[in-house]
Amino acid sequence: MTSVYIAGAVIVLLMTAVCYAFFVHTVSKKKLQQEKLVQTLEQRIKNFRYLLSGFPEGYLPKDMLLLLYNQLVDAAQQLTSLKPKESRYVDELSSFTRELSDIQRKPPSQKRFRLESAAQGKEIKQYLTELNQFIQRLNSRGKLPKAQMEAHQADIKSLVLNIAVDAYVDQAKESEKTGKPRMALHFYTLARNLLDKEKVNASHKELKAELDRQVIRLTELAGTGVKSQDSEPTEDTSSKDWNKFNGDDGWKKKAVYD
Repeated sequence: MTSVYIAGAVIVLLMTAVCYAFFVHTVSKKKLQQEKLVQTLEQRIKNFRYLLSGFPEGYLPKDMLLLLYNQLVDAAQQLTSLKPKESRYVDELSSFTRELSDIQRKPPSQKRFRLESAAQGKEIKQYLTELNQFIQRLNSRGKLPKAQMEAHQADIKSLVLNIAVDAYVDQAKESEKTGKPRMALHFYTLARNLLDKEKVNASHKELKAELDRQVIRLTELAGTGVKSQDSEPTEDTSSKDWNKFNGDDGWKKKAVYD
């Protein structure tokens, strides 16, 4: 009988050990998964903050800002659910929620934003490409309806168009300043042609009217026989960059803000 009790005790101990090992493994696996999710959410917030920092205040349309801040709030909410005692996550959630509320209260701006330089425009174009990648990714995951995706992409395309047009206008002004009215006319014409090719909004129509005035003025100036230091105008890289951006679907396919 003693051996039977011993054998039974051994079996019970073995079963207890197996159950305990399984429990420890399950808890450890769950904890590892949780930590991985926390790291993913933290990185997501970091990425969105980086993306938002690339745009001047007032540059992005209201709907696009709301989309980005909703993503920040969602990530912060998940973090506070996973680690409710972590004050940093609670503070972030409070901050993002407050900023989202502020954006919701403000009316959409109809003013066309003018960047400070061509270098700034080039940098912001990279951020816009990343933003578009994120929007495309949301749609592919079923988290953003196609109509909303297309509306956001139209806004991005309009902003990139602004960058290309402003680059031409800057070159036109510089050309005229250095006594090259024919070159200035060339750049103003390129800027106007870009707007002619695209479906433009109200601010673009106002800009196009101004470009038309400059083209007429410089055409008349050239017709008076005014001498200048102009050389023969050549195609500028801004037009090539815009055409590449406008016609290449590759800018729509990748995402880094998963």
